Amino acid sequence: MNKQSVIAIAEGLKQIEDGVEKIQKVMREQNIKSIKEVAAELIPMLKADDDEINESIIAHLGKDN
Repeated sequence: MNKQSVIAIAEGLKQIEDGVEKIQKVMREQNIKSIKEVAAELIPMLKADDDEINESIIAHLGKDN
């Protein structure tokens, strides 16, 4: 492992640490007790976005026919 690799890994670890701190801050502010609570709200939002993208693709493909 060279110096550049070590620096890249250290930078990545710092980004992870910053991300964890951000998650913890929001969870404290919103009084969220677990990641499971977040997932329960996030999954439907992601599904809705996915459905919207799928509908957009289908509509776009339908225009060519």
